[in-house]
Amino acid sequence: MQKSILKFSGLVVLFMAIGFTACKSNASQNGVGGTLEADAFEKKMNETADAQIADVRTPGEYSEGHIKNAINVNWNGDVFESEIQKMDKTKPVFVYCLSGGRSSSAVSKMVNLGFKEIYELDGGMRAWYNAQKPVDTGVTSSENAEVVADSKGMTVTEYQEILKTNKMVLVDFNAVWCAPCKEMAPVLDEIAATYKDKVMLLKVDVEENKAVADALQIENMPTLLLYKNGSIVWNAEGLTLKDAIVDAINKN
Repeated sequence: MQKSILKFSGLVVLFMAIGFTACKSNASQNGVGGTLEADAFEKKMNETADAQIADVRTPGEYSEGHIKNAINVNWNGDVFESEIQKMDKTKPVFVYCLSGGRSSSAVSKMVNLGFKEIYELDGGMRAWYNAQKPVDTGVTSSENAEVVADSKGMTVTEYQEILKTNKMVLVDFNAVWCAPCKEMAPVLDEIAATYKDKVMLLKVDVEENKAVADALQIENMPTLLLYKNGSIVWNAEGLTLKDAIVDAINKN
């Protein structure tokens, strides 16, 4: 009887060990790096020369803040596989999303594609923010869309300097608390990627850039302004259909 109990106990311990192993990230299961908490993730990146960092969130999420030097490779996009394979499979890649769901799926895909060493940020950007790690707002998109996330406290002069380009500039005046702004963000990112040869997207948070918002008398969010040669050629307020924006770009 005692031997049966011991045998049963041993089986329970074995099943528990298997269960705990199954809860680990895909990176750990495949022995190609692992899931690291924010401090360890940051340390490993800093120790890696020319670290490859993949932010697999949407372009809208990415533009609101990301890890410095991260490239946006949208897991939910149509070209994730082709874009992620532009990275060197023989060198370490650091992957993260908002909380871990998408990055886990991305890691599984990357393992199947032959990546040799992948590190996943445990808890994603939420954990990164909670650990008070540095966040960047400059944009490096895998789709090469020209997007400028405004800097805090931009002056009117700085705003006008950005408009001095041979491309049209689509300005998105938004606020973090504005639900329609969040809804419009992925639409604008898609347009910026599609028309990257002729349009630059400038995102301006009205609360962080009051001088510019006041100078242009921006009262409603989102407000869209399309500039050509420094002059406004089209504008819209509130939720705006993608077709209307595209039509304005094509007409100008």
